[in-house]
Amino acid sequence: MAYIKKLVLQGFKSFNKRIAIPFVNGMNIIVGPNGSGKSNIVDALCFVLGKISAKSLRANRLSELIFKGGDGKKPADVASVTIYLDNSKRELPFDENEVVITRKVNKKGYTIYKLNGKTVTREKILEVLDRINLRPDGYNIIFQGDVTRIIEMNPIQRREIIDQISGIYEYNDKKEKSLRDLERIEQRLREIEIIINQKYEQFKRLEEQRNAALKYKQLESRLRILRASFYFKKISILQQDIDEINNKINELQEKLSQAASELEGVEKNLEEKERNLKEIVKKILNLSKRLEKESEASRLRSELLVLESKLENNKNEIERLRSLVNKLSQLEEQTMDKSEMPPAVRAILQLDLRGVHGTIAQLMKVPEEYKTAIEVAAGNHLFDVVVDDFETAKYCIEYLKEERIGRATFLPLDRIRSNRLDEKYLEKDGVIGIASDLIKFDKRFEAALEFVFGNTLIIKNLDYARAIGIGRVRMVTLDGDLIERSGAVTGGFLFKKGRSALKKSYKEEIDQYLQSIKMLEEENISLETQIKEVKEKLKKFAPKQEQTENVELENLRVESEKELERLRKKRKKLFEEKMNIQMKISNLKIRRAKIEADIDNVKVELEEYKDAPEDQMIDEPLDQLRNEISKTLQEIKSLGTINFKAIEEYEKIKDEFSTLKEKFDKVVEEKERILQMIDEIEQKRREVFYAALKQVSALFDQSFNMLTGGTAKLELEDPENLESGLLIEASEPGKPFIGIDAMSGGEKTLVALAFLFALQKLKPAPFYVLDEVDAALDKENTENIGRFLKKISKESQIIMITHNDISVKYADTLYGVTMVGGESKIVALELPKESRAE
Repeated sequence: MAYIKKLVLQGFKSFNKRIAIPFVNGMNIIVGPNGSGKSNIVDALCFVLGKISAKSLRANRLSELIFKGGDGKKPADVASVTIYLDNSKRELPFDENEVVITRKVNKKGYTIYKLNGKTVTREKILEVLDRINLRPDGYNIIFQGDVTRIIEMNPIQRREIIDQISGIYEYNDKKEKSLRDLERIEQRLREIEIIINQKYEQFKRLEEQRNAALKYKQLESRLRILRASFYFKKISILQQDIDEINNKINELQEKLSQAASELEGVEKNLEEKERNLKEIVKKILNLSKRLEKESEASRLRSELLVLESKLENNKNEIERLRSLVNKLSQLEEQTMDKSEMPPAVRAILQLDLRGVHGTIAQLMKVPEEYKTAIEVAAGNHLFDVVVDDFETAKYCIEYLKEERIGRATFLPLDRIRSNRLDEKYLEKDGVIGIASDLIKFDKRFEAALEFVFGNTLIIKNLDYARAIGIGRVRMVTLDGDLIERSGAVTGGFLFKKGRSALKKSYKEEIDQYLQSIKMLEEENISLETQIKEVKEKLKKFAPKQEQTENVELENLRVESEKELERLRKKRKKLFEEKMNIQMKISNLKIRRAKIEADIDNVKVELEEYKDAPEDQMIDEPLDQLRNEISKTLQEIKSLGTINFKAIEEYEKIKDEFSTLKEKFDKVVEEKERILQMIDEIEQKRREVFYAALKQVSALFDQSFNMLTGGTAKLELEDPENLESGLLIEASEPGKPFIGIDAMSGGEKTLVALAFLFALQKLKPAPFYVLDEVDAALDKENTENIGRFLKKISKESQIIMITHNDISVKYADTLYGVTMVGGESKIVALELPKESRAE
């Protein structure tokens, strides 16, 4: 084993001049009086081995290790120590028999290390020495204070020695590092958890909103399909109705054509018979003139014939006109039912009361180009009923109340006031005129019509409205867009539902027929009077012998008139049949027009859903589709306010949440790895510690037995707890085990030395240095120490500083140190073998 062959000091503490101290591979004992510099040799060894603490070298700073001078001697500039280690067994990594290590320090405290003459770092020196278990603070160098320190230590501090010697500090450092990593990881986990919790709340909220948005889109898509299916189905049903109506119209058209053709034939036949009758009458008149020229009776009979013929024709015409009036009235009533006229207004008009003139819509005529604008301008006033006075209006209102028919608005002509605009607006661009100026009506109703239309301008379009002044005057465009004085604007697509109140009425035609009937009836009254007068005059004349020709003509006339009567009745029947067919056709066309309008309206609604896939259309009855639409709308309504951005935001935060989750999982995995590492470190730490404790305890027992013949052991206060204190116990032969704290001073010293030597034996060093460790021992224990060290010296080099003569006799080489002239001197003496104690 490597050992110290030589130690060279120069300028180190009390050693001024260069001094070489050769050591033998055995028992080396250094003696000398106090203050001679013996312990400086130990300090020199610690210095050259790399100890950096100046205080452990008994100095305040490294520069104080330099020889200070005195007694006329100059102080040294540098302190230098060189150690020569035997390397014959090549324990050190050099192919040389001797390894030389030098350390120097100057007055500035700068230190240099040399290895075999080459300057190196302290780390390099420590690395080389570690090969032979040499360390600056190793337990192979024992100061007297070390023994005392062991004795004075508490159990925890003693256990820490086992920690150090076993090398578990390395594991402790790893564990501490792992615990710091664990704390850092847990902090990261807490931070991520906080973020995750915050994100999770937001995530769940957005998930609910996103689900609601997706549900809404799903329901909206289904609603579109349902509505499209509903409108497709409705159009299909309405189209079927139109087809059926067209078939019926075609059938009626054929019947109408036949009736018209037959009526035309009757009309031609009737015309021919009437011409023949006129010819007969003419012949009779001519014959009468010839027979009774200048005869008053003949004249009167001819006049009577003419008057009776005229009266009969008038009666037939009146009957025909009344039939037309009845049919047209029925058409008017049916058409009126199809309009938007309120039931209450219709009921009042059907009463045909005196003083009730009709609705605003009925009392005016509107040019075709203004109908839309006028209808919008009238608004709710279209079906206002114009009456003579307030009393008439009151009577109508009471009637509606009693019959519980409804409500209506009445415009009494004796109370209503016009509200006509200032005509200055007519000069503005785009103005067509005041609404009341664009319609025709009876002057009697001017106040009512001016009340409804006098305050409204008809303009071309909305572009002119701003220039005229929105809010200054009420305006309506030709397309029906309305601008109120309040500034409100109403417009858009105007559905043509049902029959407009301003469509053509049969009333005018009916009035014309009624006027004709009246005129004919008045004429008939006059004719009847004339016939009566003529008959009275004829009574004055006596009847004369009629000639045969005249009789035949009269008979022919009578027969002709009968034939005419028959043809007229047939014409009437055919005419009524034609009118009935026309009425049916008209009703069917009205119904068809309404259905076509419904189809147009449905198509307008369907246009919004034209992108609905046809293959997804639902072929169910309309009622079922309507119920499904209602149910779907209710579901959509139940969803409340929808955040459509939640879908995109959800996916974004989901990615963020997933990233955080992955990060969290990775950190958790890292934490588990660290915990596993801590467990492994702790397991390895326990194994190393208990193995070292077991070895040191065995070596401690061995050392104590060599010293005293007794038994010793090391135990933890709590064998399962590595952090518990170390119990040092020993037993002399025949005595029980006692702890070190209960021993006498000498016993404590021996036990402490045995413990220190056990520590050294765990990792044996090539040499051991002991500085006055026997100072407090009695003679017997000093002998025990001497013998013990002597045995050890056979395996390891011993360098011991002592004052005890008993210890000296165990030396192989004895070194004497003296102080001469302020510097230490040393003399070596090899003792004869026969004088050496064994």
